Amino acid sequence: MASNKDRILEAAMVLFHDHGFQGTGLEDILSSSGVCKSNFYYHFKSKEELGVKVIERKVQEMRQVVLEPSLGNSELSPKQRVLDLFERMLSFCEEHACRKGCFFGNLALELSDSSEELRKPLSRFFSEMETEVKNCLQDGTKRGELSLQGLTPVEFAMPIVSLLQGGMLLTKAHKDSRAMRDSIKLLTVCMG
Repeated sequence: MASNKDRILEAAMVLFHDHGFQGTGLEDILSSSGVCKSNFYYHFKSKEELGVKVIERKVQEMRQVVLEPSLGNSELSPKQRVLDLFERMLSFCEEHACRKGCFFGNLALELSDSSEELRKPLSRFFSEMETEVKNCLQDGTKRGELSLQGLTPVEFAMPIVSLLQGGMLLTKAHKDSRAMRDSIKLLTVCMG
C-alpha cells in the first residue's frame, strides 16, 4: 500500500497535469489522495513545495519511460532515437485523446512568470532534454549517420526540443495529433 506522501504526490501529479497547478486546490489534492490536511502539512510545508516534489518525480518518470528508452537507447541509430522520442510523445497524446499535452510544457506556460521556485526545475528538465538530444546528435554526426543541414548538434538540439513542445502544444490545442505527426515527418527529412 502506498504511503500517504506517495498518495499525495500521485494525486497532485494527475491533477496538476489535468487542471494546472493554480487550477488545483489543496482540497482537490486531499480529496483525490484520501489524506487529511494535517497529514499533508506533515509531509509538505506548502503547495509550492509539493509542486517541486511532483516535478522532480515526474522528471524521474520521464527519464525512465521516455528519455532512456529513446534517446538513451544505443541499440537504435541516433536518428531513430530522436524519432522514437517523438513517437513516444505522439503515443502519449493519442492515448489521452490529444487533451493532456506535455506535463512540463503545460506547467512552464502557466508558472514561468508567477513562481520562480517552480520555474527552475522545469527549466532544468528542458535543459536536460536538450543535452540528451545534443548528445544523440553528436553521436550521429561522429558516425556520419546524420546530416544537420549545416548546423552543429548544439545548434540543432534546442530547435528539436522546441519542435517537440510546439507539437505537443498544438496537438492539445487542436485536439488532433497532426502537429506531432508533421513534426516527425519534418525531422525525418531534416536529419537526412
